[in-house]
Amino acid sequence: MNVQSNNVTLPATRHTDSSRKLSLWLTVAFVVVLVLLTPVVVLYLSDAEGQRVSYQVLSSILALVPLAFVVWALHAIDKWEPEPLLIKVATLLWGGVGAILLTLLIAEIATGLLVGGGIIQTKPQLEFYGTVIQAPVVEEFAKAIPLLFIFLFMRRQLDGPIDGMVIAGLSAAGFAYTENIQYFSGSYIEAGDASLIFVVRGIMSPLTHAIFTALGFGLMMGLVAHKSRIWALVMFPAGWAISTFLHALWNGSSLLLGNSFFISYFIIQVPIAIGAALLVLMLRRSEAKLTRERLLDYSRAGWLSPEEVHRLSGGQGRSQLMRWARRNGVKAEMRRYIYAATRLAFNRQRAVTGRSFREHQGHEADSIARFTELRQSLLQRSHGNAQMGAPGGALASVSSPAHFGDEYFTGAGRSYPHRHPQQRP
Repeated sequence: MNVQSNNVTLPATRHTDSSRKLSLWLTVAFVVVLVLLTPVVVLYLSDAEGQRVSYQVLSSILALVPLAFVVWALHAIDKWEPEPLLIKVATLLWGGVGAILLTLLIAEIATGLLVGGGIIQTKPQLEFYGTVIQAPVVEEFAKAIPLLFIFLFMRRQLDGPIDGMVIAGLSAAGFAYTENIQYFSGSYIEAGDASLIFVVRGIMSPLTHAIFTALGFGLMMGLVAHKSRIWALVMFPAGWAISTFLHALWNGSSLLLGNSFFISYFIIQVPIAIGAALLVLMLRRSEAKLTRERLLDYSRAGWLSPEEVHRLSGGQGRSQLMRWARRNGVKAEMRRYIYAATRLAFNRQRAVTGRSFREHQGHEADSIARFTELRQSLLQRSHGNAQMGAPGGALASVSSPAHFGDEYFTGAGRSYPHRHPQQRP
């Protein structure tokens, strides 16, 4: 069964509504469970550290400052093609609740075995083990679980390194939030003031946890987002090793240099942060280039005008589209249209390079149906507006895409070859 839309023959979508609803309800249930566990975690940590709940509450408010900054930074990185809000919330909550509980459980068991077995015999040994070995290894593993879950079971939401880094960063941000509560409340008890630790952790290094997890797990898993799940056996350990190394390097330098925090900060943390920023800029440009290349496939087939591809695949062009949309009262529609275009390009990339070709074809068909619907809505709202190549004119320049026929999607003809997407119909 095919779907007709403006002289365009679309194949029936292959991704069923039932599977989408199941994923949605599982994610909602996961979020609800984590929310309910949050006060339990706060009370447990308060009792374990001998801290009053009032200190925990005050510290939790203070810890919102670095959390807000990290979430804002990750949102800015993810603006090109944002992940669903529910997944972001679930990942953030896992970092702040689930990853903390898992870390405490593993740490308690491992420390008990090492101390009980006589491997760790002195306080300095215990401090070194806990800071340089246990914390990096266990914490990075716990923070990476949402990314591994998405890679294995919700792969459509993982389009590349940027998505991997954002998801990993959100989990780490949640973890850092809960950890900061403990640091701030502990400082209140010991010194009666948390200003110094707030400056160090909340102002100078709020991105530390996020960078460690993102540069390891996030980058490695994102690089193989379009490959088979067997790659998780290779890239997950590789990401774990990188994240653990960066974390151990930072913790070890802080431990060895003692009060010389600023030395380790400027010779280790600052270069890593600058490198991460440059990497993100490079990856953002790569995503824009990929979007342009894949949308050009549709332009050659007659779905989009070259001007429309230019505007949809560049930051400046998208800004022009949004300014035009605000003037014409279609801001929300335009934003959805831009996101749908990016999703269409990424699904096209999966269909071209992915191993599950038929499955990715179905996802691409879903994207085309959504994209066409949004495009027609904007065409109706902007009909006749073709002033000097304005976005409205770019939209209207191809008002009726060419008829592709089913062979374009099935790969039976030259229009949609598996490995040669540049061939014209």
